[in-house]
Amino acid sequence: MNKIARYFLPILAASALSACAISNESATRAQTDTLSFSALAPETVLVHQQAESLTRLSKEMIRKSTGKGAAIGAAVGCGLVLVSAKNAQKCLGGAVVGGAVGAVVGHEQGKRKVAKSVAKVSANDMFNTLKETETKVSEVRTSLPETLAKQDAILASLQAQRDAGKLSPKAYKEQVMQIHEARARLAEALDNSAKSARTSADNLGVASLRQPELLWHIGAAKRLEQTAVSTHKQIKLF
Repeated sequence: MNKIARYFLPILAASALSACAISNESATRAQTDTLSFSALAPETVLVHQQAESLTRLSKEMIRKSTGKGAAIGAAVGCGLVLVSAKNAQKCLGGAVVGGAVGAVVGHEQGKRKVAKSVAKVSANDMFNTLKETETKVSEVRTSLPETLAKQDAILASLQAQRDAGKLSPKAYKEQVMQIHEARARLAEALDNSAKSARTSADNLGVASLRQPELLWHIGAAKRLEQTAVSTHKQIKLF
């Protein structure tokens, strides 16, 4: 077991770190979540809402792609405690770890083991989640240029008011930071969407050993990752 776990831990840790960033997003953004949207410009409210939707769908993709928690999904759920082979064994149990390792490093025997231990993925549920996420990312991609342009106009207006003495430096900074935080939150949500799509494609690749019908879903997840990455690049932080 210890030998197997040593091979598996570096890859597993990367997946755990990625999932941890997504699962902790709501905690790190607690202050923003409690912010009264009524005090924000419509464009900023829209950006926050889009970020919330993408964050929810990122978690859903991971959950649906692991057959509700088996194999790689179980490893991701162990989080940052995976710092030793002993912890990995405690968290996951021998059969799942051994199978997942084999699948990752390409051992045929391991692939057969993990194929037996992975919970069945609902192709229909996965399809619906991928389509919903694709639709949301496409909406963000379409609306983003106009939203950013409106925010840039607001920023220019705020600066003009400050320079003319009509807006205090403190009020100026607060309103600028509202826009910055909204953009940063959306950028993070898009980044998490890309990571979740990539992880989902990997998870589905394991599940496809038993469910070859998931090959379309793997392709869709990879395309979704590319769209999220390209959309993320549109956002300019300041």
